[in-house]
Formats: sequence, structure tokens, C-alpha cells
Amino acid sequence: MKNLKGFRGKYFSLAAILALNATIALASEGQSVVDNEKQLYTPKAEASSETTEVLEESAAPVVVISKKIKEKKSEVYTASKSLVSATNVTDNVSIITSEELSLKGITSVVDALNTIPGVSFASNGGLGKSTGVFMQGMSNKYILVLIDGVRYNDPSNTSGADFSQILVDDIDRIEVIKGAQSGVWGADAAAGVVNIITKNAQNGTHGTAGVETGSYGRRSMHTSLSHKTDVFDIMLSVERVKEDGFTSQALYGKKIDQFEDDPYRNTTVNLKTGYWLDAYNRVEAGYHDVNALNSYDENTPNDSQHSDVRNRSGYVGYKHLVGDHSIETTLSKSSFLKKELDATFGVSDYKGEIPSIEMKDTWKYYDKSALVFGGSYEKREIEYTQVGSAEKERNDNSKALYVNNTNQFNQVILTEALRYDRFSAFDDKVTGKVGAKYLFNDQFNIYTNYGTAYQTPSMLDMINIWGTSNFDLKPENIKSFNIGTQYAGLTINFFRNEIKDMINWDNATSKNVNIEGTSIMRGVEISYEQQLLQSLLMGGNYTYVDAQNKDGVRLTRRPRYQSTLYTTYMPIKKLAWNVSGTYVGSRADQDFSSTPARNVETGNYFVANTKVSYHIDPTWDVYVKVNNIFDRYYQTAYGFASAERSYYMGVEARF
Repeated sequence: MKNLKGFRGKYFSLAAILALNATIALASEGQSVVDNEKQLYTPKAEASSETTEVLEESAAPVVVISKKIKEKKSEVYTASKSLVSATNVTDNVSIITSEELSLKGITSVVDALNTIPGVSFASNGGLGKSTGVFMQGMSNKYILVLIDGVRYNDPSNTSGADFSQILVDDIDRIEVIKGAQSGVWGADAAAGVVNIITKNAQNGTHGTAGVETGSYGRRSMHTSLSHKTDVFDIMLSVERVKEDGFTSQALYGKKIDQFEDDPYRNTTVNLKTGYWLDAYNRVEAGYHDVNALNSYDENTPNDSQHSDVRNRSGYVGYKHLVGDHSIETTLSKSSFLKKELDATFGVSDYKGEIPSIEMKDTWKYYDKSALVFGGSYEKREIEYTQVGSAEKERNDNSKALYVNNTNQFNQVILTEALRYDRFSAFDDKVTGKVGAKYLFNDQFNIYTNYGTAYQTPSMLDMINIWGTSNFDLKPENIKSFNIGTQYAGLTINFFRNEIKDMINWDNATSKNVNIEGTSIMRGVEISYEQQLLQSLLMGGNYTYVDAQNKDGVRLTRRPRYQSTLYTTYMPIKKLAWNVSGTYVGSRADQDFSSTPARNVETGNYFVANTKVSYHIDPTWDVYVKVNNIFDRYYQTAYGFASAERSYYMGVEARF
């Protein structure tokens, strides 16, 4: 075990919890609206519904776990901006629950996404380092990321959302919907949407706390406190991670121990609250704050650069329920600040902000038929400072009108979405999607979807602080199509995505340009999960992706094949043992240590992890876990390091 150190506990946010307790003490036990809440309450990204299943404790622990996982997968918000039964969704959707994150010992959103079919990643080092996520062969910038419904895509980052700073202990579930979704969500949703939904307060007063320590000097803690009455709910969580880490860069084939460490620390605070003014009116608010300091290597493995990151998002919403309508108004803002503390040239400070307002109505106009329609206004603002220069800024805005419709006619489900966006910097856009599903029975269905999308150039793409500006860049146009079937835990999904006018770097002119032609990403996803015995749950998935540009050249860092297997075994009620492993096939990549960069290949490795948890009593749990069990050497991005075999142990308490 490397650098195993005890947890010091100095980061526990006592002041914040005391403040929360004071707030809870002031909360009233006023008028009961619980009956109406069950039927009508649809919070920002999650709500109860007719499909909610009442869980009962059982002597068979696996059954209990399966029910909890199944319950959280029974409803989907992301497909239509309203919570609907997963059965009525025609899209290709994957959901990761907090129970699955805990069982598998997952500590970051990137690792969580890597367990589902169609998603892979390539990281420039360990925890907190720059990471690219690929969805069905399409990169970060085509993926819209939401945290509790608030946009998390950074307008001052040419790579889209910064996945590497998002921790998991405050997450209730992650919805991943693949394929063009601009007809529902607008720009940035060309490859799909990752909707991260944080935990809500449960009835009564509850608290949790946990600590973990392990290899690479890892010390982490998380704590939460929540309170919920019939009219008021509030939840505060604080998570702190600190690692000595390992080098972010390493020459391919070299052991990481011979280079200096690149430490990382992250403090994440999340607050959610809501209040029923009466049976038909509710106000709610949320705030998510990531404060991170990251060390990395700029050019060689023994460099020592640092970046200070502050990502914040928040919302205030009002909901009015009348008849079959749920009318919502939401004011939100996300801000992203990154300081390159050791910069001697280029950009030292990045700042991006997205303030927005949205109004929508969810109308259940007929049995098994619902309409969602509304409008929004959004600004994108960036400020940046180059070393030796004054601060500069730029902004644009967009307005949108949209409508989504869902109908079920006997065994046929039809969905349609249409959206009009008006931009200050680009031509207006109309996008949409249509989907159909046929239910043979509860276990067997077939579905298909077609959607159009677009990706607007980021302001930094146009400004191009590293070369020549190009304000004539046009949005990229995307089409996606999929067809699949689901039968008794087995899902087979064929997909095809096309990108026209892809934005790419042109070495000859040192600027970004729209390249003519169409890039194509196509493939198949196969997944299966089944409870084989009362104490044994098993599953796995396989993805094949063929991603090529217009000239038929393979796009870099996308594995052609990827497969994940996992199993949870509970020989006794108090003991859970999870083993999971992922095989990654060949990846095309480039070696930038030489000029010009040369084409190389990585991949072809298998990495396995395991976690054993013991439930001491209703209050205490302990666990140990081992990552990279077989100490496999691998690099997800050529020239950037990955962890060797590592060990962790932790304890968690709740009341």
C-alpha cells in the first residue's frame, strides 16, 4: 500500500452544519400537503409518480438492493423535460443509481460513465486531470451536462463540460440519454445529455458521514444533513478529497514512480431546499459549488504547473399546479473560473458564465398523453486575460421556443419534439426529434429514434487566443438515428451519428475552420443485467464504435471495442462483494512529444476492481476496495499516466 495515511478530519464543515441545524429549527410543521405532493410534486429533476414502488425490507439483501436500483430507473426526466415512466421513453437511456456507485466503489463521474455502453474516456493523468468523455464516438463538446437541471458546459472551455471535477457522494442518480437531443435541450446536446441529479431530503431528520483513506495519499470525507416535513425540505452535503496523486505525464512504458507526484484537492458543497406555500404552489432553490486545486505537467513528466478551479451553479424555481398543468419558472446561473497560476505566456485567467431564465408548462391533456412547451433566454459570457495583456470579454445570447409531445395508443408509444433557437451570433436554428416504441409485453419492445442537432462554435473557438481568429465559423450540423430492442434485461442498440461542417484546427492557417464533408460515427451497444440467484446479481455490456472523419481517417482516443462485466455477490445479509472489469480495445492516438506529432496506438488492456462492504448495524458500514487488481499497465491517452494497483478502506455512518 502506498502512502497510506490516516484521515485527519480537519475539513469537516462544522460551521455549515450548525447553520443548517439553525435553519431546520426555524422550519415550521405547517399545513400538510403530503397527499397532493405524491401526485403533483415534480421537483426540478425528480419526483414521485404512479410508478414509484414502495420498498420493503427483506431478509434477502440482494432483492432489496435490486428493488432500490430498479425504482430509481423506473422514471426518466431528461427525454422530455418532464418526469415520465421509463417505459414511455423511446430514447436510448442509461441510468446509474447511487446504490450502484456505492456497490462498485466508484469515486468520480467519469468512472461512473465508463461503466455504461457507448461511453468511454481518455484522461491526462489521475483524479482531477483534464479528461475527455466520448459518447457513441462524439467528444465532450457535443455532450450537454446538467447538474440538477442547470447547464454545466463551460463557455470559456473549448472542450465543453469539465467532467473531471465532479465527485459522486452527493449524487442520487445519473441519467444518460444518447443521440441528438437539441430538439429538447438546444445547443450542446448533439451527442446526448448527462443529467446529474443530486440527493433529496427524506422524511424526518437524517445525517451521514464517511471517511476514506488509501493509496497515493488519498484522504476523503463526506457528510450530509437533511430534514423534511410535509411542507419544507432541505439538504446540505459537503465532500472533501485530497490526494498526493501521481505524475500526470509519463513516457509510454515507463513506471510512474520515477516521476514527481501531481497532487489534487477538491471541496464540493451542495445545498437543495424547497417549501410548499400551499397545496398548489412551491418554491425551491439549489446551489452546487466545486473548489479545486490541481497540479499537472505542462511539457515533461517532472513539470509542476497548478490550476485553481471554481465551478458554481445555482437555481431558484417557482412551481404552480392547476388542473392538469404544472407551470414552472426557473432562474439559473452557472459560472466557471480557472486560473493558471504558473502561466508565463498564453491565457492565465478564464471565466465563463451562463445566466438563463426558463418558463414551461407540463400539461397532461389526455390519459397517457402529455405536452411540454415553453421558452427560455440564455446568455453566454466569457472573460479572459492573457499574460501581459488587459482583461478581455465577449458574450452572445439565444432565445428559444420548444414543444415536446408523448402519446401512447395501446401498445404504441410516439414522441415528438420541436425547438426554435434564435441566436445573436449565428443564424436561427430549428431542430427536432421523433421516436416510436412498440410494446409486445412488459419484457419485450422495439424502438427507433431520429433527431437533428447543432453545435455552435465556442467563443474561444472563434477568438482563438492561440492563433488567428475566425468569426465566420458556422454551427456544426448533426443527425442521429438509432434502432434497438429490449428483452428481459437484454438491450441491443444500433446507432449512427453524422457531423457536417465539423470544426477543426487548420495547421496551414493556424485557426479553426469548418471542414467540408461529413464525419460518421456508427456502431452497436449490447447490455445485459440479471439476478441469477437470490444472492447473485450479474451484468455486462459491449460497445463497438467506428468513428471516422470525412476522409475515412479514424478519430483519435475512441476505443473501437469496449466491454464491461460486473457482479455483486451477497453470501450473507451483511456482506456485499462486488467485482467489475473493463476491457478497452485499440485506440488511435498521437504522440505530441515529437514534431510533427506521430500517429500511435494505445488500448488493448483489461482493468479490474473489487470492493467488499460489511454492514455492521443500521448505523455503521465499513469497506475495503482494490483498484487495478492485476496491476495492469495502461494509458488512456498516450503519454499520460494511469494508476497502478491501489488499495482503499473506509467507514460510513448514518442516522
